[in-house]
Parts: sequence; structure tokens; C-alpha cells
Amino acid sequence: MKDFVELDYNNKEEWHELRKSAIGGSDVATIMHLNKYKSSQDLWREKTGRKEKDNLDNNVAVQRGNKSEDLLIEHFSINNPDYSVSKLEKTLRSKKYDFMVANLDGVIEHKELGKGVLEIKTATCHSWKIFQETWKDDVPIGYWLQIQHYMLVTGWKYAILYADIRLEFTEDKKHEIKMYKFQRNEEAIKQIIEAEIEFNSFLINDIEPPLTINL
Repeated sequence: MKDFVELDYNNKEEWHELRKSAIGGSDVATIMHLNKYKSSQDLWREKTGRKEKDNLDNNVAVQRGNKSEDLLIEHFSINNPDYSVSKLEKTLRSKKYDFMVANLDGVIEHKELGKGVLEIKTATCHSWKIFQETWKDDVPIGYWLQIQHYMLVTGWKYAILYADIRLEFTEDKKHEIKMYKFQRNEEAIKQIIEAEIEFNSFLINDIEPPLTINL
């Protein structure tokens, strides 16, 4: 039995409304105070309609990610024939926690491992130090939390993050394709559930989250 229900959307506006009314994977780092670009207060204001979400349609990095997604899914599929790959153009809502949703880039299936999450990312590193700290052996914490959230919603046991990283500091601005495999982490998922339940209570009760300062 599936741990989620599939929700249809007809256009980008409906998709944004679904995301606005629930907690998605890209919200987790913010809720857990691990996003240096956005506070949980900002996220609460967006979801309660007090603040407009930043429009990133003209952001070059976002455009690159959107245009590359299908190409990278195809690239993954060609180079990893042990996995079947499909796209699921639906929002997945958790049956147990109906305020949790997931929008997957792809669904992978392995004859021994079963179904898993495929997450596609693009990134640009402007120095070797940045690449070494954020992508060389691991992924940024926000992306790791995102895929743990997806495994929470789906009930699946593993995920693969497939990334195209542009090394801006190299002479030819080379691209490095990296694949990271992750298992479901029950301790992290427990913490995610607690954090998301708390944040959802702020939404339900229309109470702004308290300010948290990370020292």
C-alpha cells in the first residue's frame, strides 16, 4: 500500500498553490534553521500570504536547472541501466501527515532495491574550496534534508541525487557529473517530522515562529 496520495495540477499556478498550502522538501532546511538565505519567519509569511514569494523565473541558475532536468534524467538513465526511470508529474501528499508533500524530479526502480527517489541538481562552484566543501564528497545539507523528506512522504528506502556541477574556476569551465546515493535515515526523519509538525502548528494557529539565532 502506498504511503501517499497523488494530487493532480493543471498548470504552474495550481502547482504553486499546492506547495503554498503544505510543507515541501525545499522548505525543510528553512524550517530547521539551516538555510542561510531564508528564515522560518520569512517562510511562514509566504505561506500565510503576508509576503510574496520571490519570483525566480528570470534567475539564470534556476533557468539552467529547469532546462537541464530532462537532459540529466536521460543521462542518468543511459548510464545506469540497472534502474528504470520515470517522471511523475503529480504532487505526492503523505497519508499520515497530510500537510507534507513531495514533487519528485524522477522515480527510479531497481529489481532488488525497489522504488526510490531521483533528485536532479545543477550547481556552479566559483572556487576549488567551495567545490571541496559543498560537493566533492557530499551534498549541501539542504538537499540532503530535502531527499530525506521525500523518503518520509513516499515511504521509500533510498534516493539518488544526480548533479551537474559547473566548475567556474577551471580554465574551460568544465562540468562534473556526480551521483550520490543515500539511504533512508530514520533518526533524521524523526527530527524532520518533529520540526514540520511544529511549523505546521504555527501555520494552523496563525502564530509567527519565534526568532532563532544560530551562533
